[in-house]
Amino acid sequence: MRSRWIVVLLLYGAIATSLGHVDFHLRSYPERGFTEIVPAVINGTEFPPGRYRVLGPYAYEGLRRMTGLAPATAWVLFRWLCLFGGLLAMHWLLRAWFDDRTAVLGAIASAALLPLTFTNSWAHPDHLLEWGLFALAMACLAHDRFTLFVPALALCALNRETSVFLVPLALGARPISRRLLIEGGIATAIWATIYVLLRVWKGAAWYDPWNVSMNLTNLGLLGENYDFYYRRYAWFFVVLALPGFAAAASAWARLPRLLRTAAAIVAPMLLAVGFLFSSVIESRIFTPLLPLMIPMIAFALGAEADRSTKVA
Repeated sequence: MRSRWIVVLLLYGAIATSLGHVDFHLRSYPERGFTEIVPAVINGTEFPPGRYRVLGPYAYEGLRRMTGLAPATAWVLFRWLCLFGGLLAMHWLLRAWFDDRTAVLGAIASAALLPLTFTNSWAHPDHLLEWGLFALAMACLAHDRFTLFVPALALCALNRETSVFLVPLALGARPISRRLLIEGGIATAIWATIYVLLRVWKGAAWYDPWNVSMNLTNLGLLGENYDFYYRRYAWFFVVLALPGFAAAASAWARLPRLLRTAAAIVAPMLLAVGFLFSSVIESRIFTPLLPLMIPMIAFALGAEADRSTKVA
């Protein structure tokens, strides 16, 4: 058992290194994340809503000061830790239903799809954190560990507003009961409180989030002055979403309640809100689709549920 876990950890370390290399070298001006965005968030001068995504910038700055590393080196280490943690969180999420071998394969599949979210955007400090934190919070629900879900939700809320989709996911994780309603109320209160306090702390600033017209334009091919590959960036979120929805449809009868809620309610809500209020050409906004949909794909491919775990 110990030797197997050594192999798994080495494998996840190698994958995190590979993804980190792609993340750093695929983007234009990768240093902008730590030279511009991090200081702007900490100083409260970043444009909203990025101003309120505080967890990544403060975590990076804390790591840099604690280690004494050069800013660029600390940034690479920070991103690597986010990726390695994301793989571990995906593994624990999948272990709610499957054995270790399926969990490893699912985590690898998630990592293979993650570069679809690297398109046409700066290296935002919150992005890679979101992958692991959303998977962690979802894993807490899958394992029925609400006491762990509470701090995971709080961390997600400090990182990105997409954490709000964890609330309906929590409410749909089990049949309606008094306990579920109490826990749902607690989750709602935690998210709303953090949302408000961040705006009190960093200063409330209005911005127009409506992006439907721009997104409809970007779904058409961009002009000839753009690289042939870049002209299709706006469709990457569709490529990211299709396997999960196909899996949910084919494996619906086998899916646990949490994943049915993810497929029927939360994932469509995420896509709709992203299309209405974000820029779909930056497919990083749909990163939570990975933890939402990878377990559905495992069920659709016929992975057997681990009898040592509870499938609700």
